[in-house]
Amino acid sequence: MQHIEVFRAGDGWSLSRTELVTDGVIAPENRYVEPALGVMMSHLKLWEYAIVNNRAITVLEDDVILHPRFEGLTRQMMEQQPNFDFIAWGVNTDWPIRILPGSAMPEVTLLFDQQSHSDQKNIDTMMTTPSLFRLKSFSGICAYTVTPQAAQKLIRKVLPVGNQPARVLCRKAGLGLESHTMTWSNSGFDVELNRHTDSMGFYLGFPFAAWPLNDWTTSSFSRQ
Repeated sequence: MQHIEVFRAGDGWSLSRTELVTDGVIAPENRYVEPALGVMMSHLKLWEYAIVNNRAITVLEDDVILHPRFEGLTRQMMEQQPNFDFIAWGVNTDWPIRILPGSAMPEVTLLFDQQSHSDQKNIDTMMTTPSLFRLKSFSGICAYTVTPQAAQKLIRKVLPVGNQPARVLCRKAGLGLESHTMTWSNSGFDVELNRHTDSMGFYLGFPFAAWPLNDWTTSSFSRQ
């Protein structure tokens, strides 16, 4: 890949919650733990970089596994959907993903079998050419492209980050034909982004062009 810049992630433990409230970054009621604050500030700084340089940027976590043809595939898909705001190239697979498949088809919820995807070492052999789908709900922001215009719009929408929940669609036990909507506690920046997918052009490249290697046994976060 060309034009790669390594960005040092923010340290949430070094941040002052009082200063963040004063600066209008978070609301007084925000309850992000320190690692979540660091993640939030890292993405906000990257968005500001996109705005200042007036160009779309692709953000990748340091442990993400990329499709062998990641650069060419993602460039091709962006050209096919020039009016996008935000394209996720991979998201967490242990959380429901809602997409619109198009062609007047109803909304689809993707649920992954965690056991069948347990062998992460050979994950690149499972990757195929992805397509873009409108993204309605997701978890994880390990790999995405955002335009400078969308970055500016997102900053206006999310700040100050409070604790307003998002909503997630869950399937009931059995055949999975019935579902219910549950409240998703705003404990991280990906939850905050989910509150704005309906009002902006969010897309998902699927099958993924980037796979996250989330290990919840060593993570600073916990599932809520």
